[in-house]
Amino acid sequence: MDHMAIRNLAADILNECSVINRECQAKDTAPPALEAGSSMDLWSESSMEITAARTRALGLLDKLGAMLRGPHEFLHEYVASGWDQAALYALLQSQTLEHIASSGGLASLGSLSAQSGIPSDKLVRILALLRCKHIVQEPEDGVFSLTTISEKLVDDRDFRAWVEFQYIHAPPAMPVGD
Repeated sequence: MDHMAIRNLAADILNECSVINRECQAKDTAPPALEAGSSMDLWSESSMEITAARTRALGLLDKLGAMLRGPHEFLHEYVASGWDQAALYALLQSQTLEHIASSGGLASLGSLSAQSGIPSDKLVRILALLRCKHIVQEPEDGVFSLTTISEKLVDDRDFRAWVEFQYIHAPPAMPVGD
């Protein structure tokens, strides 16, 4: 095993992130963040330099993730992504994100369960999957808030419709089981 591989990969990732940071400062673009209300300029109006550096950094991060996870965990994550997508679809269909937004940005599991009609024992698992994917946050135990990603799904109805269409017309392959 090449013991320098992780160190070299980390250095390459840092270099690409430095390019993004430098370009953001030069173009007076807010750096990316996941907190609700964050600027989306980097993702929607970025320069070719930022886009290229972001693409390279994401590729390097994927490689690092595969290296750190190892074959078993990597493949488990790869095939389980259908569950994450189904969880997002359930949340979209139940209007749960809108309930969080209309509740001042924070909503308890109990209020989300009552609003959505999804039993709290099931809803907490759905929310946990989406928390791991940075679609919602859990700032306190049992209290959920939006991220900039879920805000986009609440605020941009056309984009949300596109996301829902992807699930309906190209559903992920779901594992076969009992």
